[in-house]
Amino acid sequence: MRYESKKDWWIGVIIWVPMTIGLYATTYAAFARELSPVFFIIYALLISFVAWIWFGTYYFFDQENLVIRCGPIKEYVPYKKIISVKESRNPLSSAALSIDRIEIRYGSIVLVSPLHKEEFLEELRKRCDYSFIE
Repeated sequence: MRYESKKDWWIGVIIWVPMTIGLYATTYAAFARELSPVFFIIYALLISFVAWIWFGTYYFFDQENLVIRCGPIKEYVPYKKIISVKESRNPLSSAALSIDRIEIRYGSIVLVSPLHKEEFLEELRKRCDYSFIE
């Protein structure tokens, strides 16, 4: 099953308001003022990349790993290496679009923010029952 990332509204505002203003400014410069459309094209590519991350962040379970997808980035967390799982509000950069996060330690640390947290944790418990899940 695929678990979408929870998205905090204020993170969306921080990301999308400046992007929208920048898109307006580059569109105006490229078309109304008849300047080179190069900046518009570059900015459109940047927005596409950010949208890929915003809409393409999700998590799923395969046979041996928790797979974390964040736009073009894919990370595998082997169930057998998971040491602990606990709730977190750690603001570090991660594959989580909400501050309501789950911290997974497996030799490294990864932060995720599944929309349906309890279902996600239940599925994780089934797959690595030997792990310490708070």
